[in-house]
Amino acid sequence: MEHLRHFGLSEDPFRNDHLERFLHESPPQLDAQRRLERAVRQGRGFALLTGPVGSGKTTVARALFESLEEEAFEARMMVVLRANADFRWLLGRIAAELGVEEPASEREALLLQVYEKLAIVREDGRHAVVIVDEAQALAKGSALEEVSALVKLEYDERRLLSVVLVGTSALDAAITGDPQLAHHLDARVALRAHDAEEAGAYLSHRLRSAGGELELLLPGAVAALQQLGGGWPGRMNTLADNALYEAYLAGRTQVTRGEVERAAQALGWSETPAAPEKAVPAPAPRASAPAARSVAETTNPDLDAELEASFEPAPQRPMRRPVPERAAAGRTTVFSSERGGPRPPPKLEDAVDELFTELIEEE
Repeated sequence: MEHLRHFGLSEDPFRNDHLERFLHESPPQLDAQRRLERAVRQGRGFALLTGPVGSGKTTVARALFESLEEEAFEARMMVVLRANADFRWLLGRIAAELGVEEPASEREALLLQVYEKLAIVREDGRHAVVIVDEAQALAKGSALEEVSALVKLEYDERRLLSVVLVGTSALDAAITGDPQLAHHLDARVALRAHDAEEAGAYLSHRLRSAGGELELLLPGAVAALQQLGGGWPGRMNTLADNALYEAYLAGRTQVTRGEVERAAQALGWSETPAAPEKAVPAPAPRASAPAARSVAETTNPDLDAELEASFEPAPQRPMRRPVPERAAAGRTTVFSSERGGPRPPPKLEDAVDELFTELIEEE
């Protein structure tokens, strides 16, 4: 692709395919894998991995699957591609994965076939593991009810099968709402998002794997990718890919925060709410000070807002209490009323208002 060559990249760095050279062992995913692997190696019957779309659930599930040695485990991984999956589909798929040539049509007979295959695996000195990705589809049918039956299958007082369900929060809610199923849950793992440092390491690894460097993304762009992508790998990939093309169209050799924000807007992603701005003391309504302008506005209107990220605002000093003598700039400090004679000094708020009014008039 021409825009990739423009940035000196040998291939697409932000593709969401599960290519081994692009895999990055980020702390959130490593932590999730270790927790699931512990449950499986201890022979626990039921484990759950949840996370939003683009959080890297499939990457963790594949890593778990590949970490299980064939000598000790009979591991199978399947993906639910249908919107609704009933118990017949789930048991039939598991039976087929275990080598049942003609799955029975009745539930009890099908469970018996599965049990016999699992017993053979156990007698062979191995433990059976079934990992089901996109398992939130099971929550809409009766398939989840069969998970309870599967994880209760035992041989020689040991569980024959470990089931690892992988899905979104809808799956977690369905399990929580089923007391019997929730009771059998041995491990619940929720993927967490990448923080700013972890996101930078992840993006850097992706770029280096494609022949580039992290410097291709300016610091403001990296921060925006983490914020607008929510810290989730898949979403950051999609956003970075689109931002890269935006920078190419603009003729840039680096991606700025502006390109990331335009890419997010084009994708229809809602931005992360901005942090509330610090309140700045303002004069009374009688006079208003001119609005402050940004670095980009005072130098060149077309200058990218990335410059502003390079300068940290100086800490605001607390406003000093106005002194009537200094505020009056050489005028007398005696105030007289219409009736004559001295009157008491004005209140502090009035003195502040007069000070701002005088400064504005002098300008």
